[in-house]
Amino acid sequence: MYELFILGQLMDHSMTGYSLRKAFIAIAGGDQAISFGTLYPLLDKLEQAQEISLSFKTVDNKRPQKLATITDKGRNHFYELINTTVAINKQTQLTFLMKVNFLHLLNQQQQVFVLEDFQDFSKDKLQHLQRRQADLKNNKHMVQADIDDVLLVKQLQIAWTQTQVDWVSQLLKQRREA
Repeated sequence: MYELFILGQLMDHSMTGYSLRKAFIAIAGGDQAISFGTLYPLLDKLEQAQEISLSFKTVDNKRPQKLATITDKGRNHFYELINTTVAINKQTQLTFLMKVNFLHLLNQQQQVFVLEDFQDFSKDKLQHLQRRQADLKNNKHMVQADIDDVLLVKQLQIAWTQTQVDWVSQLLKQRREA
């Protein structure tokens, strides 16, 4: 997911590590960040794989900054990552946010692929939450007060996910008609 993010960000223009980190926070939200301890080793790895090139940019009265530029090999890898179905894991939601952030880099067919994958994930997530909600109502291992509180949380999660399903479905409809 981090490779997809870095390569996608560099598709438009070269960026410093600091700028990449700020862009990640803008996409993922303030509660999630990529640490410099993760970012810079990944930049070095991508450079070794010849997917990016690193140079130093000198800024007045500041220390030199590492500037990352994508290569043709990196562009090809970006499109491979974009055109791959997202694996279901703890980072699935964030990976889809990254892919949606890069829709402007994709042709219509690629956009539809990404959005259909996101829609399938969102619908499955919604069904899973609804099943969990139904199962909770008959849970004999919890006291009723705890069940009631968990049902409130499930209700909120279902509302968020339903909103996501509706949003992705609308965007997908627009992209198909374009």
